Amino acid sequence: MAGQTENLTAKEALLRWARKTTYKYPGVEVKNFTTSWRDGLSFVAIIHRNRPDLMDWRNLRQRTPRERLETAFHVMEREYGVTRLLDPEDVDTPEPDEKSLITYVSQLYEIFPEPPSIHPLFNIEAQRKLEEYREMATTLLYWIREHISIMKDRHFPTNTVELKRMAHESTRFRQEEVPPRLRDKNSCQRLYRDIQKLLDGTGFLEEELTPELHYNNVDSEWNKLMSLYQERDDALHDSLSGADRLQRLAEKVHREIKQTEITLEEVEVRIEDEARRVERLHPMDAKRNCDALDGELAQCEDTIKTLHSDVKVLREGKYHEAPTLHKRVVKLEERYVSVRTLFENRLLIVLNNRSFTQQESYTTTKRIVVSESRLVETNEHFRFLQECINWCKDKLKKLNDSEYGNDLAAVEKEYDTHQKEHKIIHQFHTNVDQCAAAENNFNGEEHTVYINLLSQLRKTYAELLSLSNKRVSDLHSLLDFLQAATQELIWLNEKEEQELNRDWANKSLNISDVERYYEKLMGDLEKREVQFSAVQDRGNSLVIGHHPASKTVEAYLAAMQTQWQWLLELTLCLETHLQHAAHYHTFFTDISNAEQWIMAHDEKLNTTFSVTDFGLDDGEQLLREMQDMRESLAQFNTTVDELINRSKSVVPLKQRRQTLRQPTAVTAICNYKKMDMSINKGERCTVHDNSNRVKWNVVTSSGARGMVPGVCFTIPPPNQEAIDAAEKLKRQYERCIALWQKKQLRMRQNMIFATIKVVKSWDLAQFIAMGADQRNAIRRALNEDAEKLLQEGDPNDPQLRRLKREIDEVNRLFDEFERRASEPKPGAVLVEQCNSLKEYLDLMEKMLIQRCLAGIPRDLDLLEQLVIEHKQFENDLSSRELEVESIQKNYQNLSRRTPAIQRTVESITQQWDRIWALSHVYIERMKCVEMVVTGIEEGTQVVSEIELKLAEHQDLPDDLDDLEKEHQELLVIQQTIHDHQALIDRLLEECRNVRTLVVKSRPSQKIHPDVDKLEEDVRKLRIRWENMCSQIIERLRSCEAACELLTKYHNGHNVEKREINHLEDGLRMQKIEDLGPSEAELELERLRSMYMKIIEKKTSIEHVNILGGRFIREAKIYDLRLSQYKASLEEVHPSLDASLSKRPRIQSGGDNVIQQLDKLNTQYQFVADETYDRIAKIYNRFQHEKNFNLLWTPDPVLR
Repeated sequence: MAGQTENLTAKEALLRWARKTTYKYPGVEVKNFTTSWRDGLSFVAIIHRNRPDLMDWRNLRQRTPRERLETAFHVMEREYGVTRLLDPEDVDTPEPDEKSLITYVSQLYEIFPEPPSIHPLFNIEAQRKLEEYREMATTLLYWIREHISIMKDRHFPTNTVELKRMAHESTRFRQEEVPPRLRDKNSCQRLYRDIQKLLDGTGFLEEELTPELHYNNVDSEWNKLMSLYQERDDALHDSLSGADRLQRLAEKVHREIKQTEITLEEVEVRIEDEARRVERLHPMDAKRNCDALDGELAQCEDTIKTLHSDVKVLREGKYHEAPTLHKRVVKLEERYVSVRTLFENRLLIVLNNRSFTQQESYTTTKRIVVSESRLVETNEHFRFLQECINWCKDKLKKLNDSEYGNDLAAVEKEYDTHQKEHKIIHQFHTNVDQCAAAENNFNGEEHTVYINLLSQLRKTYAELLSLSNKRVSDLHSLLDFLQAATQELIWLNEKEEQELNRDWANKSLNISDVERYYEKLMGDLEKREVQFSAVQDRGNSLVIGHHPASKTVEAYLAAMQTQWQWLLELTLCLETHLQHAAHYHTFFTDISNAEQWIMAHDEKLNTTFSVTDFGLDDGEQLLREMQDMRESLAQFNTTVDELINRSKSVVPLKQRRQTLRQPTAVTAICNYKKMDMSINKGERCTVHDNSNRVKWNVVTSSGARGMVPGVCFTIPPPNQEAIDAAEKLKRQYERCIALWQKKQLRMRQNMIFATIKVVKSWDLAQFIAMGADQRNAIRRALNEDAEKLLQEGDPNDPQLRRLKREIDEVNRLFDEFERRASEPKPGAVLVEQCNSLKEYLDLMEKMLIQRCLAGIPRDLDLLEQLVIEHKQFENDLSSRELEVESIQKNYQNLSRRTPAIQRTVESITQQWDRIWALSHVYIERMKCVEMVVTGIEEGTQVVSEIELKLAEHQDLPDDLDDLEKEHQELLVIQQTIHDHQALIDRLLEECRNVRTLVVKSRPSQKIHPDVDKLEEDVRKLRIRWENMCSQIIERLRSCEAACELLTKYHNGHNVEKREINHLEDGLRMQKIEDLGPSEAELELERLRSMYMKIIEKKTSIEHVNILGGRFIREAKIYDLRLSQYKASLEEVHPSLDASLSKRPRIQSGGDNVIQQLDKLNTQYQFVADETYDRIAKIYNRFQHEKNFNLLWTPDPVLR
């Protein structure tokens, strides 16, 4: 069978072909030549793979085996004439005949030896959607299973803060993570339906997708996750609710313990006081005081019993501080027993020894109680007073029983509630004042009773108000702390979440971004530490100050410190993982680059160095390049060895996401202490399950087992993938070396074949013209190289056997040529003459080509030298013209013209014509270059002279004669430019001709830097010329415009100046101090007439200003253009200032006109103001005179 290898039998090769042809056909699995063909699907698949137009795969899959077999046999017999060796009944049996099947399948192989590259079941759109679905479903399924392991975890902390954080994470998961994944799930459903429609009936979908990736399984896993999430969320909220209840109960216990301790201390002090004065008091008063102390002790006893019950509840609920609180309650009970014993010994025993009757005491007490009860029932003031006392006691009890809350929301709620309560308590002061005002309504015994009750109210209200104020202050300080602490915890949790969820195994992880994030995080931590410490200090001050909710504060402080320390550990993890990831990605990048390098060399070896047909020069060049490649390969071995060594230290990052097949050893890179798990940095642990993306199921070195964040661990080297990649690279490198050796050997063979081909192409004339020494050297080299290859290679290699045959033929050819060369030949003299002339012409042509390739000269002397040398070259060449004619004549007279002699003569004639043609091009090139170089020198001189003349000009003058002179000078320069324009045009034309001739003289060269440099110099000169032309045109236009404006301006200015001078002289004619009323009227009339003239002059003054302003603008533009042009000349004229002729500096005409206008306007304003002032003075002086009849309305128009 064609193409089968030596160690593969025909049957095995045929079986392999059948598997290859039926690959990816659902339900088709060719294992043998018996049972694998019974159902007919294998035959249908082979025919459909090669001729899908003959078989309907979807339809035939639903048919019976015999129907499929019948269809396949019939189609092959009809279309290809394949003899039906079998019937369907012969194949559809438990044991079909193997030999018959092999024979029939062999016929199919002969018809379809190679299956088409494109699978007929391959639907491009379906495949695209299938790949999209597979990727999306795999990602979604991985996410689902990862979170299923999280949702199965029911180990909740007892700390309220941690529970609330977990509840917040649960809510965030439902609101932020589930919706996008639900959209992915819906997209998967749509894609799956589309794929089903496209691949319906082919079975391709079931073949391509694993069972777990089918949508039904994904949907089932999703529902399982949602169910587990709901159960975990309910359990978490139940735990949180229980933890909140226990926290509140613990705060209540703590508060009551503290209050009871204070009460016992006060009772102890009062017992000592009563013991000192019990002998002096009335027995009734002493009895009343003892009853009060006894009542307080009984209340303390009840409280202690309640505390025991509460602590029991806390212990049953496994509250973390229950043992501490239990010890405090026991200690409090001991304290109570001590105080109770003191009370009995110091007071009760002493009081029982006092002599007074129980009846008297009972009667007196009863009388007082009855009296108070009667007054409360009958008197509205007593009743109101008693209601106030009861209200205060109720509020006091309520405040003592109030809680502070154990989290921010509860504290905020308590704070808002108590603010309202405090306002009510504060407003109750009006009721106390009202009770105090009612004191005046009583006297005698009623007054005494009322005073006692009023004192009790005041004392109770004062205690209530003090307690309320204290509670406001405590709640405010607690709320302030919790708000700050919560912000810190949120920030810490965000950073923690980012580190816990970072996927170090992600292939698209951007190491640079992570490095920048790490630097920013360390900076943020350093800045945040001050703020964090300030919050901690505030919390510690609350604890030291015995804040009522100090347990809550301590819980938050502990959570803050724990979270801060944990984040510091996570930064250590980040730094370590970053180093490992950078090493990992750098290593695989280097591996990839190395593989690309090797592939590129393989590609070059298989393409460039695999050619078999080339000339001798090309072959020598290829051999040199192969030797250079060998040196590069030898140097690259160092890189390969280095990568192999580095592969042993690469961390297996991908293993972090891959499902573990067996427990894996890991190393802790930070300290971890939470709940019942404690791991130290550097400790060796074992991971049993890493399906949870965040936490791994880990067993520590001490045997403890639990869920620990995966970021705390690194999987130590070796990374099998890295080692395999390095070993694969090593194998590729070795294959490349072997390929080079093979290609180098083949290249040497082909080089010898190419030489043999050249030798075989020789005719006798070429052989003889070569010379004996050269012929012998070629023959010797061929035989030596061939002998070496024959010794190095395999004797059975067909190419080497061919080489031996070719060498033998070449040796026979050499012998034949030698024999024929020794015989006398016609035309030998002519051949010798041709050879001699050809050597000369080759030398002359080479010399001419070198001259053409040389750079064009930029110096006229050198150019002249080259022209002289080339004339001598042409003279020498002309001297051989007779020899060329002689060869042509001898050839015509030759009696026997061989093809070799004819080719030689034609070659000489063509070379002679070619040399003269190139020589003429070279001469023309020299002429054009000479004209361009001369033109550049002349043009540069002309341009420089005109530039200096233009630069010598000064600012635009305001004198018409100077302006006209400037204009005439510019016209002269313009004429000079016009006279030399032909020079520049001729230079540009000749420069274009130079490039054409240089390109013609250098046909093998694509770029010409010398011509580029020449054209650049011409371009610069042309730009300077154009700038100069533009400058002269713009200056002439400015001069002409300025001349017209200046003429109009001077005419208007002179007229206005004379008239204003005349008006000013008229003002000096008369002094108003010497005027009488009649003269004043005349003077006033004259001044008024003058003032009206001044007003009428305003328009003409403004017109003069407009003309002057236009001239000033034109002058400024001219001056600016002049300064810019001078600045542009600094580059081509570095010593510009020294080159300019010294002209006397004149002031700018624009500045002079500005000064003239300022003077004119000032004088005009002065005359107007002076005239107006004189009119006003005359009017003010004589307006009350009877004979002064002229009316004047002071209206300073010009002001």
